[in-house]
This record gives sequence, structure tokens and C-alpha cells, in this order.
Amino acid sequence: MDKVKKLLTNKTAMLELLRYIIAGLLTTLLSVIISYGVYMLLSEDHTINGANAVQVMAGNTVSWVVCVLFAFWINRRMVFRVVGGTRRSISLELLAFAGARAVSWALFEVGLAALLNLSGISNVINRLLVLVLVTVFNYVASKFWIFKPKEQPSTQQDADGAAM
Repeated sequence: MDKVKKLLTNKTAMLELLRYIIAGLLTTLLSVIISYGVYMLLSEDHTINGANAVQVMAGNTVSWVVCVLFAFWINRRMVFRVVGGTRRSISLELLAFAGARAVSWALFEVGLAALLNLSGISNVINRLLVLVLVTVFNYVASKFWIFKPKEQPSTQQDADGAAM
């Protein structure tokens, strides 16, 4: 409880959390625009509701890929303010980020189905509850695993202990 209290009184942590929420809202908006755009592009009558199941799946897949890339970029730069890195280290971060988002997608689907089966709570409340849990999972995975601050390499020393 003390850690939560400390987090809530830490201005830097609160600003980071606010940036994370803004990034999430932007990613959600982008997701809606892309998925609906693909539905309209692929459907015969070029409407959102005219898309069949395959077209909806295609729209959702395109949206997920684009939004994971966008979320990676905005979380890395704006939220957690990571700078630099090699092509390899950034690629590994992206792979870890996409993997964590795939896990969170699975948690969302399984969690939503489980709550619907186990509780008498409405679908809307279940969905909101699972979304909160998935958002917390994504934040923790990003902050403490994917974008955690890297230790700076120490200066190389020769056999006598003097810096080279």
C-alpha cells in the first residue's frame, strides 16, 4: 500500500501514467479508424456494417499490426522516453512489445469469456473490468520489462584497474 501511495504522490510517475493513458487513447482511436476503414474498403457496399466476417477479421488484423507498431513507437518515445539503442536492441524491444501485446490480447479474450461464464455481471462491466486488467498488464510489461532503463556500461579497465 505504501508503494501505491508513493506512486500516486510522485509527480514524475503520475505524468508518465498520464502520457500512457493519452498514448492508449490515441492508439484506440487509430484502431477504430483503421479497422472501420478496412471494413469499408473491403465490403461490397463500402459501409462499416456491410463487411462480412472475413473482412472484419482482415480489418482487425491490419488494425492490430499497425496499432502495435504505433503503440510501440509512442510508448518508447513519448511515455517511457527511451532514446537511442542499436537496430538489434530496438528490434528486440519491438519483438518483446508485440509478444506482450499478443499475450494481453489472449488475456482479454480468455478473461472476457471467463467472466461472462462465471459471473452474472453484464457484458459491458465485464469488458471494462478486463480492459482495466489488460491495461495494467500492458503498462507493467512495458515499464518493468520492455522499456526498463538499461544499465549504462561501465568504463573498460585494464589489468591495473585504470580506466582505458
